[in-house]
Amino acid sequence: MKLAELAQKIKALPRGDGEIEITGAASLDDAVGGDVTYVADSARLAQAKECKASVLIVPPKLADEALISDRNLLITDDAKLAFARIISLFYSKPYQARGVNSDLVLGEGSHIGKDCSIFPRVTIGCRSIIGDRVTLHPGVVIGDGVKIGDDTVIFPNVVVYDETEIGARCRLHSGTVVGADGFSFTPDEEGRQFKLLQIGRVVIEDDVEIGANCCVDRAGFGETRICRGAKFDNLIQIGHNVEIGEDTVVAALAGFSGGTKVGRSCIIAGQIGTNQHITIGDRAIITARTGVTKSVDPGKLMGGMMPAQDYQLWRKAQVLYSRLPELFERLKKLEQITGVKSSK
Repeated sequence: MKLAELAQKIKALPRGDGEIEITGAASLDDAVGGDVTYVADSARLAQAKECKASVLIVPPKLADEALISDRNLLITDDAKLAFARIISLFYSKPYQARGVNSDLVLGEGSHIGKDCSIFPRVTIGCRSIIGDRVTLHPGVVIGDGVKIGDDTVIFPNVVVYDETEIGARCRLHSGTVVGADGFSFTPDEEGRQFKLLQIGRVVIEDDVEIGANCCVDRAGFGETRICRGAKFDNLIQIGHNVEIGEDTVVAALAGFSGGTKVGRSCIIAGQIGTNQHITIGDRAIITARTGVTKSVDPGKLMGGMMPAQDYQLWRKAQVLYSRLPELFERLKKLEQITGVKSSK
């Protein structure tokens, strides 16, 4: 479409040749003539100058920069969001119902909605309800008493255990397991681990996306709940009775222990782990590899990872770290002798 038309669709201000044809979208590194790409900050202006894209999306603060002032521009407050919307305009495919494959195993009392796409080797248990325009890819297994909302897509080899509820427009990627037992055991009189049966369920609200090979455990009692619009990367563990708030995003390899409550619009970076039964407040940010042992107030930025460093230096630092209690006691004695306190 033409630049002027594209600007109207994404509500951006066009500058330059409004009649130039746009045929696709690409990254700043890969864009060629006919493409649109975006520049979010001044750090990439030099690269943008050399980029062969026909149109650059920029925020207002960059629109008059000399390096790109002669380029065709789309000016908008959030360049990345505009770029995402343009990708959807050019590359989203309209839904086309594929029908129900003849080898579907459908349990007694289950119902499949209109215009669904059910691929080969799908199994649906008893008393389950599948909404309209749902896509179940090969190898999906749906248990008994499951509800799946309209327009949800479940990718190959996902397993959804009994009594799980999944909302509308969700996306569950390959290998994910929803509703497996929570991890809960207690030793008996002989020290053997006795299993606490998990008799709750999982509820996933509308517009949730869960990446590949994630695990969402059912609750011991009550619900494990993923609230509307939450987004998850791959390889994430969500324990029993966890609640993840609306529009929260979680990066790969995160783990949430049982009973953790995460507020809305949080940003959870990769490889974090939480203690049991803590609360992370709304809009909190947890940086990568942080161990969250206590509750976090709303809006707080929390971190605690150890950056990579020279291995030999790290070994020496670990030796000193183990001696900190001893060194602290020696420092206190020196302060008593000299009468001079160290600065805090």
